Formats: sequence, C-alpha cells, structure tokens
Amino acid sequence: MLKNVIRLSVCLLLVLGGAVNYRAQQPAVATLRGIVTDPNGAVIPGATVKVKQTTTGATRETLTNNEGVYVLSNLAPGEYEVRVEATGFKAKVSKSPVMLQVGQSITLDTMLEIGVQSETTILIGETPLIDIESSKVDRVIDEREIRNLPLNGRNFLELALLAPGNAPAPNFDPTKTNTIVISSAGQFGRGGSVTVDGADTNDDVVGGAVQNISQDAVQEFQIATNRFDAQLGRSGSGVINVVTKQGTNEVHGSASAYFRGSLFQGLPATLDRTSGEEPPFDREQYSLTVGGPVKKDTAFFFGSLEYRNQDGAVLVGTRDAALRTITRDFADAPLNDLLSTNRLDWQVSDQDRLGFRYSLQRSDDVAASTLIRSIGSASQRQSSRNRAHSFLASYQRVLTPQDVNSFNFSYSTFINRTAALTTGPQLTFPSIQDGVSFRVPQQTRQKRFQFADTLTMLRGNHKLNVGGEMQRVLSDFDLGVFQDGRVELIEDFAAFDRNGDGRTDDNDLLFAVTLRSAFPERALVIPDANNTYVAAFVQDDWRVTPRLTLNLGLRYELDTDVKNVSRTGEINPLVASFLPGERGRDKNNFAPRVGFNWSTTDGRTSLHGGYGIYYDRVTLQIQSLERGLDGRALPIEVRAGNLFFIPPPCLFNPACGQFPPPAPTLANPFTGFVLPGAGAGGINIIDNDLQNPMVQQFNVGVQREFAGDYVVRADYLHNFGTHFIIGRAIGQVFNPVVGGPDVVKNLESSVKTKYDGLLVSVEKRFARGFQFRSSYTLSKAFN
Repeated sequence: MLKNVIRLSVCLLLVLGGAVNYRAQQPAVATLRGIVTDPNGAVIPGATVKVKQTTTGATRETLTNNEGVYVLSNLAPGEYEVRVEATGFKAKVSKSPVMLQVGQSITLDTMLEIGVQSETTILIGETPLIDIESSKVDRVIDEREIRNLPLNGRNFLELALLAPGNAPAPNFDPTKTNTIVISSAGQFGRGGSVTVDGADTNDDVVGGAVQNISQDAVQEFQIATNRFDAQLGRSGSGVINVVTKQGTNEVHGSASAYFRGSLFQGLPATLDRTSGEEPPFDREQYSLTVGGPVKKDTAFFFGSLEYRNQDGAVLVGTRDAALRTITRDFADAPLNDLLSTNRLDWQVSDQDRLGFRYSLQRSDDVAASTLIRSIGSASQRQSSRNRAHSFLASYQRVLTPQDVNSFNFSYSTFINRTAALTTGPQLTFPSIQDGVSFRVPQQTRQKRFQFADTLTMLRGNHKLNVGGEMQRVLSDFDLGVFQDGRVELIEDFAAFDRNGDGRTDDNDLLFAVTLRSAFPERALVIPDANNTYVAAFVQDDWRVTPRLTLNLGLRYELDTDVKNVSRTGEINPLVASFLPGERGRDKNNFAPRVGFNWSTTDGRTSLHGGYGIYYDRVTLQIQSLERGLDGRALPIEVRAGNLFFIPPPCLFNPACGQFPPPAPTLANPFTGFVLPGAGAGGINIIDNDLQNPMVQQFNVGVQREFAGDYVVRADYLHNFGTHFIIGRAIGQVFNPVVGGPDVVKNLESSVKTKYDGLLVSVEKRFARGFQFRSSYTLSKAFN
C-alpha cells in the first residue's frame, strides 16, 4: 500500500511540474514584500534586500526586479532585521526587528536616499499594523499572548475564540470526550480544518482535530474565519494553522505547574443546584520545555512535555426501587493526558533548510456516554483510550532570488478504544438510562499519508503560488454495538403487584421490547474505510499599484472514494431498487476566489473584500454508515416483552431475566415472538448524486490604524451553503434477517445554510507593557 501511495504522489508531482501546496491549510510561513524607490519615486531595479532572523541567525536575501518589487516568501515566523541597499544609494536598516507572523504578508516599501552605500539610515520604526495586501478575514495570536493567557484545560484550539465570528460548537465526537470544536461564521464545527506546521491534523472519520499539542509548544496561532486564499481548501468553515516553537542560538527552557481545585472550577449555568452539592474537581498540569542550538546559526532543537491529571465528575442518576425515587449525584470522571512535541531544524545552507517534528498524545479518560434520556446512571459511563502520533519532514530550497520551493511529508496515526465500565444490557426507563450503553465497545484506527509541495515565484508585480497535494487516509472500525442488548421499559416503577407475590417491586415492571445483536460473539468490522484526496491550485497576489492589490485564485479538489464508488457491489441487494443509475465521483469541485485590498497613501487605512467558493470534506463516517448499517452487516433481533405473556426462551446471558446489580430482576422477561414492524434500526444508502458541501463566501471590510499602536477593524460576512448532508427516510424494505421491514434512509446533499455577520474588533499592539484585543459579533445563522 505504501508503495502505491508513493508512486501516486510522485506522479502527482510530475504532473504539477514539481509544484504542490500544503493541503487544506495555509503554509506555516510568512512573507515580506515591497517596492524600493529613489527620492523621486522611480523604482530601483537590482536593489539587494537582506533579512536575518534575530533568534537563529538564519539569513535570506533577494533582488528587486525591473519593477522595483521584491518578495521574500516562506520565511519562518519571528523577528527579522532588514537591510536594503543599492549602488549609489545609502543603505537602510530597520530600527527595530520586523515581526513576521504565520500566514501573514507584510508590506515594507522603502525609499533610498542618494549617497554612499556604506552610509546607513533608519528604515522603519515598527512593523505595520495594517494589512494592505490581503482580503481574507483572519487573526493571529502571537507567542506573548499564548504564553500569558490562561486557557481552561490548556487546549490550544480555545485560542480561536479570541477572534470574532468564532464560537464553540457541540462536541459530536464520541472518541474524544475532552476536546473542543470550533464553529466559524455559523458553519458546522466538523467542517473546520486544523494544521500544525502545515501538516493535516484533522479526524477524517468524524471531523474536528485529531490531536492536541501543549500550549507551551505553540509559537503562533492563526485562524482564517472567512474568505481565505486558494492555498487553503477542504473547508467551508474556518481554518486553523499552528506553528510550533523551534530552538534558537540560545538555550531556553521553562517549567510550570498548575493546580485547580473545586473551589475555582467554573460551573455551567445549567447545573442543577437544588441539592446544594457541587461536583468534585481537581486538576494538576505539569509542563516542561527546552530548546537551543545543536550548532550555532545552523541546527536547533526544541522539545516539550506536558502531563495532565484531572479528577472530575459527571452528573448521574440513581434509581432507588425501594424509595421509588430517582436522585441525582456525581460519578467519577478521571482524565490522564500526556503531550509531547519534539522538533529539529537544520539550516543546511543559505539556500537549503530541513525540518523534522514528532508529536505524541496519550489520553485515558472516563466520561458520560451519549444519552437518549435526560440523565444516565453511573454504569452509563464509558472509558476511552486514545493514542495519536504524527511525524513531519519538510525541505525548503531557494531556487533563485525570486523562486522558492517547499516540500512536506507527514504521517500520522490515531487509535481509539471505547469500552463500558461494567457488563449487561442497557435498561431504558422513561426518566433514566441505566445499565451499559448499547453503543460500546468500539474501536477506530486511522492512518494518514500526506505529500505536499509549494512553488512561490515573483514575476513583475505578481507573487505566484502554484501547487497541489495528495493525502491517503486509511481507516477501519470494530463496532460492538448492541452486543449486550437494550431493554425498553414503559414505566420508572411498577404500578401494582402484577405477579401476585404480595409485593410491588421491580418483578412487576412492564417492558415493551428488547434489542440485541444477532451475532453477540463478534463485533461488526468495517475494514478499508479509505479515501484519497487530491488538490491543485494557483494563487496570484497582483500588486496593481502601490495602493491596490488583487488576490486572484483557483483551486480544484477531488475525493476519490468517500461515496464507496469502488464498493457498490458490497451494498445489500435488498436496497438495489433504491439505487438507480450510476454512482460517480464528485469531480466538478472548482473553487474560484477573487479579492481586493485598497489602501490610502499613508498606509493607515485599507478597504478589502472579495468572493470565493469553498468545499467541505465528506467524513468517512458517511462511507461507513452505508457499509455498516445496511440491514445485513448489523442485524438486530427484536423481541416482545412481558406485555405479550408468552413463555420466554432465554435470549440473554446471564440467566434469563437476571442482570448485574443494581439492575432489576425482570418478571417474565423475554418471549420468542418477533415484534412485527421492528427492524435493524434503519438501512443507510449514499445518494448517487451526493456532493461535497459547498459554501459561497462574501466579505467586505475596513481597517484603520490610530494612535500609533491601535487598529480598529470591521467586516461584514455573508455565507451561503448548499449540499450539506442529511439522512432522509425514503421507504421501507423487508429484511428477512429480522423478520420485518427496515426503514431506508438516503444520505443526500439537500441541506442549505446561511450566515450574515458583522465582526468588529479593536486591538492594541504590545507596547509599554500593555496589550489588548476586544471584539463584538452580531450575526444570524440559518440551516
């Protein structure tokens, strides 16, 4: 398999002429560009522009072209000293280092004075606050903010909430209970995208981030909320790009310990406080980092280690048959989490740079399972064991002063095992869910190979990025659902003495049906839930005049097998009549993008806007639903209960009607009667015309710098989404496995979304020991 992946990636690189880009995210780099002129405003061709990173000593230089334009692309985020010189002119140097941030393009126009080149003058005092080139809506959180801001749980994704237009979304992921999901501009959280150092860090099965990294390992954090360039893709929502720290010429390290008890926990407003009790809580987090030179100005290392030990609790219910009450209490929900990130950077020469990173997450926790009642008992909790590994290798080559090429390879794995804490069936009362959740045990395994490359070129006033990428994702699932069965009870407590033993207790309970897998001795296995994703793009940032820049881009994306195109022969023949015609791939995902940025002469005000088309990924959960819940792979037996008063066979083990404490002992528990009309919980088929969700994004905004260190920004966003996926019942088919009809659901692209929002923010650059940002969002969303 790996040989085929490598061959396919090589073919892709050859087709694209060696120019391909980081996947759905913006590269973890920055750009410095500008125009060099003389005192009369005439451009100066052949001027030399040199930059030197203050922390590592890494240098880059380039020459202005015939239009006096220079571009230094693919620079690592950080502070740089800048020097501009030309024959017959005084050289200019930066008064203070210029700060370059991830995903940003800084414009630094320079006027050289006539004189001797050995003479120098001051180039610039501060890094410009206003972006006069880009039309995207994004924010960058720098290292100082990341280091000093308290984050609940120290999850780096919470930094996205500092940018207007972003909000926490419901956690839909049963495999990662201690994570957060971000909704950008009103879109679904699972549609967002996350990269770390340019490497894809998304869960292709259910969406969201697949791995956490230590807050102390993050150098910069960028979130593009809306209208990003063609270099970004596979997301109709926001994209998050994280840059990890690297070593410098000086040895630096940190050690920290954070403790929080129940006295300082933040309780939700919805918490039931009638009992007067608060949930127990205790958290300890320890972090250690160290970085420095392997060889000065040449090679650098960085490593981080973080451990979290958390003793929390979840709200549970306890059913007391003797007192005939359901009380609320708290059950233990511990969490242990280990994070490690290690990085090596090697400046081989002025033209060549290599980078390597390895990240690890080991997480074990106990949490509440997904409920179909208002509350669950302590036995409804489930344990999760997650192991995530990721490796990244990158190579950057300066081909000419105007051309730079970057290549990335990443490999990652994710394994989740979810299990019950006890044994027995699920007992579903009207007011409480007891016993073991029927959704466990489960196991998910996911692997990702990613090949990406970027060629950046300067041609006249055009900065061109041409590229593409390929990802191969391999997944499989073991689903032990329904193995212990589920019992539906129609009352919380028995109404009277039904069995005539002189007592009214659980032996008198009525229940309607029971459900259990027909093959309890083995889990449902869904192998080879795979997909290959291919993308190509071209992006042209055209500086038409010193005050006007156009952002022009086109991206193409293709998912090869999210619709089970290669596996239609495995679909249950019972539903063949619901699959007319041919099933093909969604091959028309072209995504044009156009934007503008116009600035005033003094560069303190800019007006920007644009329009673009963006496509969400189709998660592999859709593929697995068709292959797993097709009425054949997961047959469920449905049996009538004691309402029918038919002599029962013993369908469950342990003994008939006997369940582990504290579950009740049911009178006359099971019969051999198959309840008519009941089935396997539905058959899912993928619509032949299923498409990737598409979002059309429009924005217009203004930025204004004032008082030297302040900038105010306002953006209006309008998003219109189509082809989002929903399951719609389209009919029934008789399933002989369960002896009754099954509902057939069509997974189709028929949902529309709409978002309108006004995003306003005020920020102050760090100066005189003070920095702040404040924002307000007024929005309306519909789907």
